[in-house]
Amino acid sequence: ETFLGHTGPISRCCFSASGNNIASASLDGTVMIWTYDTSTPVSRNATIYCGTEILSLDWECKSDRLLLIGTSDGCIKAWNVDAKRVVCDLNTTEAFPSVLDIKCSPVEPIFVSAAASGGAGSNYIDNLGFASLTVWNMKTWKAMTVLPLGEDPPAITSLCFNHNGKILAASAVDGMIHMFDMSAGLQITGWPAHDSSISSILFGPDETSIFSLGSDGKIFEWSLQNQGQILWSRDSSRYISSLTPYT
Repeated sequence: ETFLGHTGPISRCCFSASGNNIASASLDGTVMIWTYDTSTPVSRNATIYCGTEILSLDWECKSDRLLLIGTSDGCIKAWNVDAKRVVCDLNTTEAFPSVLDIKCSPVEPIFVSAAASGGAGSNYIDNLGFASLTVWNMKTWKAMTVLPLGEDPPAITSLCFNHNGKILAASAVDGMIHMFDMSAGLQITGWPAHDSSISSILFGPDETSIFSLGSDGKIFEWSLQNQGQILWSRDSSRYISSLTPYT
């Protein structure tokens, strides 16, 4: 089935936790919620006008009711799909206006945002600037803590929780993968994974490995038991620009 409606490039697309709905985001400033199964009610279908480029999307994992939207002007919106309205409108600090990724914990009522400052370079990667990783409480809708990345860290492009939400993986424009202990709020390890920026990361189905996709189209599967060991690799530069979660 084909869905139409966006007038600009689509930046993100993801299923809800139940798999009944799809959310797609575009650089034209719109988010659209679709129902693809004819047996599923279409009452959640909606077009959300944000007025600026949409850079990130994620569904809240448990209730399947909230969609988080990150924009290029530092805004994070929480859309209730049943009420069809924005129930919370958050802002990152002015120093980090581009919300490049958002990930909800699969267990706790929290989410993490990866925001970037504006750079002064001549290309997209250089223009991302530095990174900020913020943990937000979804009950109070307030920032809880900022995860440590060191001084002037390169922008974080992709986030992924493991199954119990205790480990967060983050990839960066300098080709690094960072791993965080969410209970301690500390980085526990990290390694150089790509010579180029990393576009996307994803834990393997048994979580003994993690997949990374570079902006050059190279995909690696990394062992989490023997850090730095490549278990599998492929050059898919002709076909791929992001990784889809395993279900």
